[in-house]
Amino acid sequence: MQTDLHNEMRHIIDNSLAGEASPVEQQALRKHLLACAECQKYASDSRRAIVSLSGFSFAADPGLTEKVHAALDQRAQQLQAAQPNRKRIVQVSIAALLLTIAGSFAALHMGDPLAAFLHLPPAQAQAGLLTFWIAPSWCFALLLPVLLLVSARSANKKGHIV
Repeated sequence: MQTDLHNEMRHIIDNSLAGEASPVEQQALRKHLLACAECQKYASDSRRAIVSLSGFSFAADPGLTEKVHAALDQRAQQLQAAQPNRKRIVQVSIAALLLTIAGSFAALHMGDPLAAFLHLPPAQAQAGLLTFWIAPSWCFALLLPVLLLVSARSANKKGHIV
């Protein structure tokens, strides 16, 4: 039981030195410290440690700091240049969509001549063109921007692009 009280008081001492102890905790701590030499020593040692750490400092070489910042700036610029920008993604997507529309219309108009050439009913030729040309083309055209954006985000998450 006494050990728990000392652990609790040490926690309050730590909070007090950090400026986080409540007034009630401060009052209990003062009262306890009047009667407990062990906690008095802990409080004294903790204060000395904090005072000695507050005097600890070091100076960084200004040239090194500038080199690090320059290297970071250069790397950020390289990564930014490597990032596919949204304008390029939109341009590629629009081109794919336009080619898909043109190809789809051409494929639909080629259905009758293709049916005659292959000796198939026109509806069967149209269904084949729809299944094997038009639908995959549209899927590709519509998925292309999604794939490009996912690829760019994946590269961002891996840290390749800022």
